[in-house]
Amino acid sequence: MIERKYMETNAVTKVVTDEISITAKFIGDMKMFVLNKGMDIVEAIILFCIGYIICRYIRKVVEHILDRSKVDPSAKTFISDIIYFFCLAIVTIVALGTAGVAAGTLAAAFGGIGLAIGLGLKDNIGNVASGIFILIFRPFKVGDYVSIGGAQGTVKEIRIMYTNVATLSNQMIVFPNSKLISSVITNYSAFETRNLEFTFDVGYDTDLRKCIALLKEVFTANDYVLDKENLAIFVNSMAESSIKIYVRAQVDRVKYFDAQNDLYIKVKEAFDEAGIDIPFPQVVIHQAKD
Repeated sequence: MIERKYMETNAVTKVVTDEISITAKFIGDMKMFVLNKGMDIVEAIILFCIGYIICRYIRKVVEHILDRSKVDPSAKTFISDIIYFFCLAIVTIVALGTAGVAAGTLAAAFGGIGLAIGLGLKDNIGNVASGIFILIFRPFKVGDYVSIGGAQGTVKEIRIMYTNVATLSNQMIVFPNSKLISSVITNYSAFETRNLEFTFDVGYDTDLRKCIALLKEVFTANDYVLDKENLAIFVNSMAESSIKIYVRAQVDRVKYFDAQNDLYIKVKEAFDEAGIDIPFPQVVIHQAKD
């Protein structure tokens, strides 16, 4: 029994001694590392922080220069982001070199990291490539009013990986660039003018010739309408409760919503004055005779 306790005590003592030796060795190694590389690491951290601040300053300077130049607004944010990330990559390489990382090791590490990032962030790389595609082929630009995936708004920024669109309800929608390329995009600002299309319902007892003449008079007299001599006005169909008259007019794209509002008001006032009925959906019931 005594011998057994003695052996257990020796085993515990050996484990404690080994742990103390490992800890002492670790502390000694850390001490040597700090003495040999500590200053280099501190210098690398300071260098990276200063470089990061300089990179942000460079991006602001580039944005200011682009704002004063004739560069297309769509490319300004994209170019400034590219320059910023390029400068940040250089700062990172210099900081790691200052920390004592060998050039060969650094190149191998960046190659492996680049491969890992490329595989893990392939979607983001696709966003960058799609952003370049948008800037080259220009399906839209900053300031254009577009419809994408059922959402409508004004393009505010085309960034390196995504595009910001502000809706009429003052909401910001962020579209990944790769999604934009694969979506159907309706650009309402592609031309200087837009067509306003109306369908007016009138009752079956309406004199259609007089109604069409009245609509032509209203649209021709309106200042928003640009194609006064080429208005498209015709009977479109005969529905269950009304006759539908179609009107198409060309207006300045910037004044589209103002023109639409004004023309609806003017047509309603003209219909009321002329006694033209705008019917509601109705059902006529005939009672059978006995």
